[in-house]
Amino acid sequence: MALLDAQALLEKMIPAAKDSLGHEWDMVSELAVSSLTTLSQNITNISEMAAHGTISVEKAQLMTDMQKSAFKTLLLSEEGLGLLAVEAALNAVIKVIRSIVNTTIGIAIL
Repeated sequence: MALLDAQALLEKMIPAAKDSLGHEWDMVSELAVSSLTTLSQNITNISEMAAHGTISVEKAQLMTDMQKSAFKTLLLSEEGLGLLAVEAALNAVIKVIRSIVNTTIGIAIL
């Protein structure tokens, strides 16, 4: 049985990003939801591997950082979306992920 539900995680990540981006959400919503879907699935997989000892906590943290960078890079590719807005959206999403993932698996990968 999975420790985390990627869909449930996604359903908490989307409002965090949307609230953070405000009026800019409409401009990037399709891309953001696609990216957040990938991010939630990858974070779930990384968390599961860390929880089961398949990968070390350090490797899980590195892999998570790579996922965060990919999300940030993708949003920065959108014209008109500035670095501060992207950073704020990423931080809002990470806050949600951190509260769910670290608590659920009992390991601080974020």
